[in-house]
Parts: sequence; C-alpha cells; structure tokens
Amino acid sequence: MENLKTALDRLGKAVDRLEIAATAREVRVLRREQELSEELRQARLDEARAVQNAEAVSQRLAAAIGRLENVLEN
Repeated sequence: MENLKTALDRLGKAVDRLEIAATAREVRVLRREQELSEELRQARLDEARAVQNAEAVSQRLAAAIGRLENVLEN
C-alpha cells in the first residue's frame, strides 16, 4: 500500500510539472504570436510606404520623360 501511495505522490508531482510546463509554453506561444503580429503589421506599413514611394518616383520620371520629349521635339 505504501508503494501505491508513493507512486501516486510521484504521479501527482509529475502532473503538476507538466501543467506548469504547459502553462509556460502557452505564455511563450502567445508572446511569439504577438511579436509576429507586430512584425507583420510593421512589414505591411513598410510595404505601403514603398509602394507610395515607387508611385511618386514613377510619376516624377514620367513627367521628366515628357519634358525631355518636348525638348527633343522642338
């Protein structure tokens, strides 16, 4: 009977350790998800800025090409 009590005690402690480990993992996973979400948000903002910059450069180049064409035609 003493062996059973010892075994149950050890099992209870093992379960406690597993629960602690599972909780710690959940915290790490949630933290990583938040970090990745923030990185994705920042990457989308960076992409939007890059697209705006590319559009501005494209418009400026188109205007410069138009002026050069006018100069060459006259």
